[in-house]
Amino acid sequence: MKSHPRLLIAIVVVSFLGACSIARFNQERNVGGDSYSTASDPIGPTRELAFVANSLQGSVSIVDIESQTVIRNLDVIPDGTRVGFFRDPVQSLLQGIVEGQAGKNYVQDSDLSRDGRVLFVSRGYLADIAAFELTTGNLLWRTPVAGLRADHMDISPDGRFLYASSIILSGNRVQVLDTSNGEKIGEFRAGQWPHDVQTSHDGSQVFVASLGNMLSDEAERGEETEAYTVTQVDASSLDRVAQFEFPAGVRPFHVTQDGAQLYAQLSNTHDLIHYDLTRQEILNRVTLPIDEGVTEADWDFEAPHHGVALNADESILCIAGRASDYAALVDAKSLNTIAIIDTGDAPSWATINETSELCLIPNTRSDELSIIDLNSRNLIATLKVQRGPKHVSIGHVPESVVQALQRDS
Repeated sequence: MKSHPRLLIAIVVVSFLGACSIARFNQERNVGGDSYSTASDPIGPTRELAFVANSLQGSVSIVDIESQTVIRNLDVIPDGTRVGFFRDPVQSLLQGIVEGQAGKNYVQDSDLSRDGRVLFVSRGYLADIAAFELTTGNLLWRTPVAGLRADHMDISPDGRFLYASSIILSGNRVQVLDTSNGEKIGEFRAGQWPHDVQTSHDGSQVFVASLGNMLSDEAERGEETEAYTVTQVDASSLDRVAQFEFPAGVRPFHVTQDGAQLYAQLSNTHDLIHYDLTRQEILNRVTLPIDEGVTEADWDFEAPHHGVALNADESILCIAGRASDYAALVDAKSLNTIAIIDTGDAPSWATINETSELCLIPNTRSDELSIIDLNSRNLIATLKVQRGPKHVSIGHVPESVVQALQRDS
């Protein structure tokens, strides 16, 4: 049989390139591979720190709450601002298109591990969840999520699981990740465009709010199935327990400790609602103050208000009034406004520290973190962070880790 040297050479070259492509794919897609057990309690004394997610900078500003200082800016995009083809071909092709419509977002949310040593980050249009060791800043693992944007997430109280929502062609899925290695161990379907995620106080339930399909015209969006909902899921089985319908897309929300009620902000309104999950009805709905001259042009992504936090005794809500640049302190029973406190430009989240003394609010357009004293009802500090802060979380970090962060900053 006559040989064909050119054919043989072509076969060898194609095989070699194929092997290289597979190797490159595995190299780009996989990070780490080891497990990092982080679900134990912190060792030794701890300090309460805040983690400000800077969406445009691709960093997290780590704040010592007691001293009101930024002790480190952690780079959470050490692997770059673009998803490579071999890492995720679909995301690589579509990332630029999505960012052209919605803007850049490299950090959407964060959660601290139970032991206070690892920070989990939802990385927006990189469409993945990544884990970073605090003391070294090393990227431990990263896991692509469904859809084109990794959105909000929450960590289970026992520290073992992350519940991560994703939007834009995601199949409306919330995926469950093992915090030790990022492995996807389950998923469930929520309403359209699942957004904010919250686990119950005891960890037995997961609640997920939905925005409705924001690619659809607003006038028709609410007519679609499961457009504006909060979905309740059993955390053990991931089976749906209930689904509650709302008159508009549900933005940040907060479930009470007994799991019976929630407070939420609604899309395209200045409204705050108090909802009874048992009776499945709105108990109260109020329109919060609107600064003179504020129009829809001042809203970001159909959300003139974006941030709800409830203090420990469930008496006061701290609300981020994004379009009017304020924090509102609201009586949780009556929804009457107690105080309006000026913040920076575009406050976009709210969280309350463990002692319920302080409410922390990131201001997206002025690159600041506002710290509000809930007792005196005053703004007591404004800290400069990095570009585009959109979210803030709080956790307890071992003193040894804090000292390493301060030493290496």
